[in-house]
Amino acid sequence: MKAKDMKAFSKKEILTTAKSVLAKGPVCDHCLGRQFAHVSTGMTNDERGRILRKQLHAKPAKGKCPVCGDIFRRLDEYADSAASRLRHLDFKTFLVGTILSSDLVSKEESMWEDAGIEYCESIKSELNRELGKLIYDRVKKEHDPKNPDITVILNLEKGRVDLHVSSLYVKGEYRKLVRGLPQTKWDKYDETVEDIIAAPFMPATGGDGHALHGSGREDIDALCLDGRPFVLEIKNPVKRNVNLKKITSEIGKSKKVKVEKLEITDRKEVEKVKTLSLDKTYRVIVGFKHPVKDIDKLKKLLGPISQRTPHRVEHRRADKIRKRKVLAVSWKKINNKNFELQIKGEAGLYIKELISGDDGRSKPSVSGLLGNPAVVKELDVIKIWK
Repeated sequence: MKAKDMKAFSKKEILTTAKSVLAKGPVCDHCLGRQFAHVSTGMTNDERGRILRKQLHAKPAKGKCPVCGDIFRRLDEYADSAASRLRHLDFKTFLVGTILSSDLVSKEESMWEDAGIEYCESIKSELNRELGKLIYDRVKKEHDPKNPDITVILNLEKGRVDLHVSSLYVKGEYRKLVRGLPQTKWDKYDETVEDIIAAPFMPATGGDGHALHGSGREDIDALCLDGRPFVLEIKNPVKRNVNLKKITSEIGKSKKVKVEKLEITDRKEVEKVKTLSLDKTYRVIVGFKHPVKDIDKLKKLLGPISQRTPHRVEHRRADKIRKRKVLAVSWKKINNKNFELQIKGEAGLYIKELISGDDGRSKPSVSGLLGNPAVVKELDVIKIWK
């Protein structure tokens, strides 16, 4: 121990406070030293406690610690319990957290009333650190306070160790090759894009659930022929090291969905993907009620479009007016009543309503500009501008 640290522990103020702590009974070295954790660095609270006890010529504590109840003597037991369960899991990083019992909280607060809080550290912080070191010695995995694969929870209310396994996140892009397939769960449909992508991941990871976080979504009856960014979340995975090349191939065998650019990521990517605002180009087969005249009027679609929340989604979205732009439009005649349009629009542009007008809720519209009722017969996303 450095001389300056020894001097710090020799101060009358420190020794007086330490003496009042020991007056509570057989306080263990951890709980004694913890009250002075910020007096010096480079040592454990247990070591601080032994130094103070020596300075005061106090005998080693005999009996149960009135502050922690000898919880520190049981940390090896809890570390063994955690390590035995962790060995069955595939992970690289971990974090330790503690849930204190109400009795421990009360006793710690009582100690603070006598010793003050100027130099002390909380018992929760010490337990997290010391248990973390013991677990590291057993499993040789790295501690990660920000994004751990697994959180070990010392639950002192229930006297046990619990494990919280962080979800596994995989980012990529998908293409939807069939119509009538929703992106995520919908009671009316037995299969989703999410189900098809998740299917090979579940046995590969041993997870017990999944969720797909996409950058927007195409209509159920629309194809998506360019890669739409997504993050697949696998919940409670047993294994985290998976063969993404093999899984990409297995998903493609469905002939309904293809994926590419699969890569392991973290939960931060979910927010990034969900807040992407990507322009898109659509191919639309439009059917008109009457033979089309003056098709060139569609050039007036270019520019701002005012769209009130469509009738078809107003039950699940706020009723408001959105401003979006048509960035490009072109057409090809199929026959007098049917045309193929290509429309590039800003993110969030409702294409079906741009065609039909949605009873005047979308202005301008194809129907309105031509004075000819029009409906979408087929709709495909052919380009997502990333």
